Amino acid sequence: MSGMTGRPVLALSHGGGGPPFTAAERGSLLDLERRALRYFLDNQAACGLIRDRQSNRGRLRPAGPCSTSATGMGLIALALASAPPHRLLSRSEAVRRVEAALAAALRLPHEEGIMPHFVGPNGVEPLGSDSLSTIDSGWLLAGALWAASFLDDGRLQDLADELYERVNWRYWSAPAELGGAVLLRHGRGRDGRPIPWLWDRINGETIFLYVLAAGAGEGRAWPASSWPALRPHYGEVAGHRFNNADLGLFVFQYGLDLIDPREGPIGEDLDLMREAAVATAANRDACRGSARVFRTYRQFWGLSAGDGPGSSPTRTAYRAYSPTGPIDGTAQLMAALASIAHDPDAVFANLHAARSQRAHAPLGRYGLSNINLDRRWVGHDMVGIDAGAAVLALENALEGDRVRRIFHGLPSVRRGLARLGMTERSERRKAS
Repeated sequence: MSGMTGRPVLALSHGGGGPPFTAAERGSLLDLERRALRYFLDNQAACGLIRDRQSNRGRLRPAGPCSTSATGMGLIALALASAPPHRLLSRSEAVRRVEAALAAALRLPHEEGIMPHFVGPNGVEPLGSDSLSTIDSGWLLAGALWAASFLDDGRLQDLADELYERVNWRYWSAPAELGGAVLLRHGRGRDGRPIPWLWDRINGETIFLYVLAAGAGEGRAWPASSWPALRPHYGEVAGHRFNNADLGLFVFQYGLDLIDPREGPIGEDLDLMREAAVATAANRDACRGSARVFRTYRQFWGLSAGDGPGSSPTRTAYRAYSPTGPIDGTAQLMAALASIAHDPDAVFANLHAARSQRAHAPLGRYGLSNINLDRRWVGHDMVGIDAGAAVLALENALEGDRVRRIFHGLPSVRRGLARLGMTERSERRKAS
């Protein structure tokens, strides 16, 4: 797998395209996607929501906190699991599971439609420092609308619409530095006060949230006139200059597997897909540049927020890994896998190294665990959003941008893109 060179990055065309994977490569990617899909089949709690994390090896934990963002990705995964080529459950079972999740989401505590990031196993009690989170609620809304459309079920559509239409995005906006513009807040903390940050960067993490917010009903929608207040944030890593250089891989993946950035409402001088490819190369090169210090990076690459070794071999610490630090010899392999659209050769090199490991084999029931050879450590858990990001990226790579195509077809997304100027800009590009 790692011997192929010069492969083009994936062609992002609605309806297919991409590098000609060999049968063995496609089989390897499909196996990893099915493992990640299994995460969501196995970890839908009795309350209907999806657990935040689960053991990737050994005995499964019977309970644990749930995550609204993992639930949103899980709704997409449950719907996909019922379709070819996966067929891991029936369509009727997928509908039942999605309905249970949407009913649970409608029972969650909320303020003007925005829900907690984490909730207890009962699906009610908010946990963590962000008791209300716009980005995590956005993922739940995106997954709800996507699954209802994909499964083509009227009852699911009604529930998804109810969730989406109760959000007052104007309420969750606050003044930006640019003129009279407003940007979305991060949410509200456990103390009941607003989290003192705004989503002020334009990147793959935020673009889908702003499209959803701009596409809401009159009086509740985030004002599209504030779009220019979102700015790129350039920096340099490993000789590469790009937007959001101080952040890990997930920022260049999550939303870009919903929104096709070639068509999106982005400034004419900012190509988010190109930026994501540069960020992937910089991430890989930053790891290679640390190979003299950390043995892990002689075989693996991948720096993104996730689990790493704690103070003892049995402890784990969640850190915001990125090319600008911290760097401790840990590689986030599922985050690297989700870069399949940006550098397939680098992804296959990681997979080859993972399958060659004996003493510290990272492949588990739900996919690839994080690894640190210097500490002789392999992560025990799979985090739900890591599994979800891999599902979205692999589905787009293997099934002709299927996730993006469905998302772009949602009425709320079409409205949001049109209000942000996507329709006019797209037509101009096609005409030229």
